[in-house]
Amino acid sequence: MNDVWLREQERRKALRQLADLMPGDRGAQAVLKRLEELERLDHDAPLSECHLDPDQLAELPREAHPVGCWIVRERDIPEPWKSRFVIALGLAGRVEEGYYLQDWIDFLDAWQRDLAHVAQHRAAFDDE
Repeated sequence: MNDVWLREQERRKALRQLADLMPGDRGAQAVLKRLEELERLDHDAPLSECHLDPDQLAELPREAHPVGCWIVRERDIPEPWKSRFVIALGLAGRVEEGYYLQDWIDFLDAWQRDLAHVAQHRAAFDDE
């Protein structure tokens, strides 16, 4: 495993822990602190450079696959997004050439929901 993978695995773990907590829950403070540490690392010691936002990432090249679906090729997904996606996707199916486009789009939508949930938690503690 490389450093991008390890950092994104840690981020996914924190996001999963936070997903089970309501904004304002004191149990979220340690998780939010860990996410802040990861964000600081992203800024101070970036492991990859990708300045695309989720809307731009949703427009990555796609192609029809012979099995009757659309795919996005693995090589077209930039880091750290590829690691984030694969970690979140888990053992879901794919074709040899790449990932199912719908899985990619679903991941990007979920990512934005995760960030909104983090923001709700932060706002709940900022209001105190």
